[in-house]
Amino acid sequence: MSVLPNIQSFFGGQSASLDRLPMLRSVFEQAAAACAQDLRSVAGAPPQLTVAGLEAGNAGEIFAEHDGAIVAAAVNATGWNTRLLISARRSAVFAMVEMMLGGDGSQAAYAGKRPFSKIETRIAGAFFERFAKALSAAVAPVAATSFAVEAPANAVDLQPIGSPSTPVFAAKLNLEALGRGGEILIAVPQSAIAALRQAFARTPSKDATKPDPRWTEQIEREITRANVTLHAVLDEVPMRLEEIAGLRVGQILGLKATPRTRVHLECDGERMIACQLGRSNGVYTLRVDDYVDREREFMNDILSG
Repeated sequence: MSVLPNIQSFFGGQSASLDRLPMLRSVFEQAAAACAQDLRSVAGAPPQLTVAGLEAGNAGEIFAEHDGAIVAAAVNATGWNTRLLISARRSAVFAMVEMMLGGDGSQAAYAGKRPFSKIETRIAGAFFERFAKALSAAVAPVAATSFAVEAPANAVDLQPIGSPSTPVFAAKLNLEALGRGGEILIAVPQSAIAALRQAFARTPSKDATKPDPRWTEQIEREITRANVTLHAVLDEVPMRLEEIAGLRVGQILGLKATPRTRVHLECDGERMIACQLGRSNGVYTLRVDDYVDREREFMNDILSG
């Protein structure tokens, strides 16, 4: 009587599985480095995000230490037809909050045992989204997929990836920022990697391709010469659909703008520059006042959400 092999025996045992998937570690290392670089724009000091190790085991065993005060979320990987699970322990979450809200590390790390607030949970979720974006870019040359982070929660729910007995590969990440930090864990079902084993079994290239300086110069020159359309927005009036449907030709809409109101220049719906409205030689003019801080607006959206 023949017996169908399980996922672990298919790879030749847990330790052999990771040995045969060198690209898996490479992908997580690239994503960690890219995410840390991306966080420099919001951090008071450059953060460090490194891969502490990869391991294989059952989901229940892998996440055994991630109980209690944690923030966790499922991550949908449509191209792999699966979901991942990411979790951050208490110390890592407080490091994210300190870093992403502009802290300078001058105060001692919080050591209380209280539950996380909604804002702290959302900030951890925003960190997960940044890492998911970096991971999407890292896996693109190997086994392309997009990662979408679902709503974060304060408990690990293994149901999105199966059950406590589901075999997974897990990457342990260490986050260090402003003299504090902690562990982040991200796991993917082994069955999903089994379907992509040929892609992840490739050996990472050690010699990075050097860009052609002439080609780089040509691209830069063409981009800087490209024509773009800018829209100047003086004021916006929020209206209900019923009010819009009732508008009539010749009707006057009142604006709250004043001569000192800053005008926002937009390109493709994105605010780029804040300007002062003026007039010169009979025409309206815009004087550049400041560039829009998209990272600050991003954090304001989190805090006001």
